[in-house]
Amino acid sequence: MPPSEHTERQDDSALASQRRGKPLAHLRLVFPELGVVAIGEGTTLGRTTSAAGAAEITFDDPRMSRRHAQITREALGWRLVDLGSRNGGYVDGVPLTPHGAVTLADGAVIRLGDSILVFRGGPPPPDDDEPEMFPGVSPIATEVRARVRQLAAATGHVLVLGETGTGKERVSRTIGGTGTFVPQNCAELTRELMRSDLFGHLRGAFSGAIASKAGLVEVASEGVLFLDEIGELPYELQGDFLRFLEDGSYRPVGLTAEVRHSDARIVAATNVDLEAACQRGAFRRDLLARLRASNAPLELPPLRERREDILLWADRFLAEAGAAGRAWEPGTAECLVLYGWPLNLRDLRGIVRAMVAASPAGPLGSQLLPEHIRAHRKSLRSPGVQEAQPPSPADPRAEPTREQIIDTLVRTSGRMRAVAAQLGIERRKLYRLCDQHGIDFGSFRPASVPSEEEE
Repeated sequence: MPPSEHTERQDDSALASQRRGKPLAHLRLVFPELGVVAIGEGTTLGRTTSAAGAAEITFDDPRMSRRHAQITREALGWRLVDLGSRNGGYVDGVPLTPHGAVTLADGAVIRLGDSILVFRGGPPPPDDDEPEMFPGVSPIATEVRARVRQLAAATGHVLVLGETGTGKERVSRTIGGTGTFVPQNCAELTRELMRSDLFGHLRGAFSGAIASKAGLVEVASEGVLFLDEIGELPYELQGDFLRFLEDGSYRPVGLTAEVRHSDARIVAATNVDLEAACQRGAFRRDLLARLRASNAPLELPPLRERREDILLWADRFLAEAGAAGRAWEPGTAECLVLYGWPLNLRDLRGIVRAMVAASPAGPLGSQLLPEHIRAHRKSLRSPGVQEAQPPSPADPRAEPTREQIIDTLVRTSGRMRAVAAQLGIERRKLYRLCDQHGIDFGSFRPASVPSEEEE
């Protein structure tokens, strides 16, 4: 149910106001459908109606009042004013008082009736022809895509920063273009063989080296070597890696005289604060400077800074789980948009998969969400209510609930050994409980994790 034709007229008038130099903001409708509403200095919002005195921006939402609320521009910023609505509203989960007003921060989540919107104190971002590069409709997603395009057209090494699950490998592949792309997680390299893995080795260079092997920098020559978690690179190897970044030279293990060269472009990513790592002596400052030398680092925003993208991604994960088109209940949608998502897309994907596994048909209600996500919204609406935390290891004397098992499956990507350890039970009992509660534990495991891992 997108905004009505009044919205389109308001878009035109608001954009005209922008050209005249007047302040302009916009609302991004994220539920029940996706849409954008440009607003001027004072804009009323309400239910679509043929009666006189309708709001300037109307929504096909029967739970909204005819004139539900108004957004105004005042000396202290943008404010949302309740116009005596029948069902009230919420801003960032906090109830609006009747005829009350609240200042809107950039990125505020507004719920009026069953409609959920995100407020932005600037004009809508321009249309983008390449949304798949870094999917999202938020202004910051548009900025990231523009920066990625610049880096893809540039030369030199790139440092990508961002929390876990923000899409660092995805954008790194785009930066790499159509050439060879070799991904490697530094945390997965063994300390004993890391130099060999990066730079290769000659036959007989060490015990077990029965044949010469090309290193990652050679395999990625004329392409991109993506080094995830670069902050995990051991300090003793950082000097060799710095030398490679400076001039492309390297020496395979066992080669003493000859120096080889590779023109592989390095795209390094991390969720570690490298400045802090330098200060405590865990990361070389000259290496950090070299990673920054060619291009300014690309910083990827967490989901909590682009809330209008959360349901868009949730729908993508529904499709991944074979549940494209499943409807979210309004309360579920609001919980998802308000939650902070500490593991970002990785966290959201796991929750969506768990919800689909727990309920194979029908609308997705909030009862399917983990308790700590429901409790987060409850704590916003009721000051003094303590927010629930993700489940901790179970009391060994108590049998874990279905919800605890699902929560732990989500957080461990379905690794049954880890689930059993966190719940404090034996794996045999965990399998029995999954069968008892109808939980398909295999559906929580990413395709990249083989089932044999649990044997």
